[in-house]
Order: sequence, then structure tokens, then C-alpha cells
Amino acid sequence: MKRKGLEYKEYPAPDATRSGCKVGWYYYRDRAAADKAAVAAKHNATINVMLGYDFGFQSPGSICKAEGERAGMWEVCIPKVL
Repeated sequence: MKRKGLEYKEYPAPDATRSGCKVGWYYYRDRAAADKAAVAAKHNATINVMLGYDFGFQSPGSICKAEGERAGMWEVCIPKVL
């Protein structure tokens, strides 16, 4: 039985991605899409924490300006879906 609010939220389609061990990163050209992704990432991370997942020093839901080859885009840290 699913409990209200415990379903993973979907992310807006990213313009680019990068994957890590405990989290991934979605890149957006549009700040509004990045903001929506950050809200979903925080929600999804909360579910993972309730299931006992540890993100280490990573912070799902954080947004920053990307650097390097993705400069000019918004980088959103997303949790791995369990």
C-alpha cells in the first residue's frame, strides 16, 4: 500500500546529466526547470533517508551554476532512486 507523499516525484527532462556513486546531477538551461528539479530532488532524498540511505557529504536538491563544459547551465544534485 502506498502512503500519500511517499511516491517519488518526476524531474523535468534535463539538458545534460552526470552520474556519481550516491547522487547524480541534472543540468538545465532554464532556471525554472532547475527549481522544479530541486524540489523533486529534496522530496525524493527525504524518502531515501527514511529508507536508511546515506548521501555522505552530498546535498540532493542543491542548485548551482555549472562550470567547465556545462558553463551557463544550472546544476541540480539529485538522489539515486532506490
